[in-house]
Amino acid sequence: MAEWNTLAKSRQDFADMLEGLSDEQLNAQSLCDEWRMVDVGGHLVSMLETSPMALVKGMTKNRNDPDAWFASMAIEFGDKGAPFLIGSLREHAWKKLRPFSEASLVADAAVHTLDVRRPLGLSEPLDPEVLAMALEFSVGELAKKNDNAVRFVANDLDWSAGTGPEVHGTAESLLMALNDRDMSAELEGEGVELLG
Repeated sequence: MAEWNTLAKSRQDFADMLEGLSDEQLNAQSLCDEWRMVDVGGHLVSMLETSPMALVKGMTKNRNDPDAWFASMAIEFGDKGAPFLIGSLREHAWKKLRPFSEASLVADAAVHTLDVRRPLGLSEPLDPEVLAMALEFSVGELAKKNDNAVRFVANDLDWSAGTGPEVHGTAESLLMALNDRDMSAELEGEGVELLG
């Protein structure tokens, strides 16, 4: 399990963040539509607490709209409360979720951490190793679905990827942009207008 240390770090950091939030903050709106901050945690925990067989059955049953099913699961687990979510994230920090790769799960946790931190004005940065893995996975996913060639350049981390017109910004802003969050106000460069 040692090779999944980065994922464990991302989950433990999320748990630490939740532990530091007030009830008002936990119930505030996140950057995810229809999700409170606690529901974002519910999303991460729903994957840990649901058996692989139940996940397969649920995805099969809801194959016409799997996103809606995952969203409802997030709220269901969010309703269990922060202490449950924190305990689960720590208990299952190293848990593998095949067929998902470590990088995909790290990216999911990293982006959702920012979905909570940014609206609340929390300034603690993501762990650099978590951020770098999340960026590498996300830029690879974008390349699969976007024909526009863009070069992403972080101005606060030794990281860049891609070719073409450049997009400059903080590593966290680039990560959010790569995951369909509108970061246009925080990014610069000729490549910004090419982002979907």
